[in-house]
Amino acid sequence: DETFSFKYSPGKLRGNQYKSMMSKEELEEEQRVQREQLAAIFRLMKEKNDTFGEMSEGDMKEQLRLYDI
Repeated sequence: DETFSFKYSPGKLRGNQYKSMMSKEELEEEQRVQREQLAAIFRLMKEKNDTFGEMSEGDMKEQLRLYDI
């Protein structure tokens, strides 16, 4: 009977490891691109509410919290 250890590491922790390897300029660029991508996603969801359903401001804030924004 083999046993192994599996330690779950949430995306946030792995993300912090990448952040420590990036220069300040790279990190700022990464954050800018992330904000632009999220804005485009939310715009699309708002425009296509027949597909995605209505999204309240509270729903948007909850989703942003998932992305640590």
